[in-house]
Amino acid sequence: METSSIILLVVSASISFALGRTIMHFRNKKKNAEAQKRAAQALCDAPPEAESKNKSKRKRQLQQTG
Repeated sequence: METSSIILLVVSASISFALGRTIMHFRNKKKNAEAQKRAAQALCDAPPEAESKNKSKRKRQLQQTG
């Protein structure tokens, strides 16, 4: 193999690797953001806690919400 073809092979391989890593980085970033949104939405959609039978705890719960 000639030196120029080896250099071309190394350059093209490094460009391919860098491009692949960049694509994977942004794909993972988007996937994590969507997972975080789903988790936040699940917390919002969760039913409220049942009212406590403990009187002082019930007072604290009412103070937090209202």
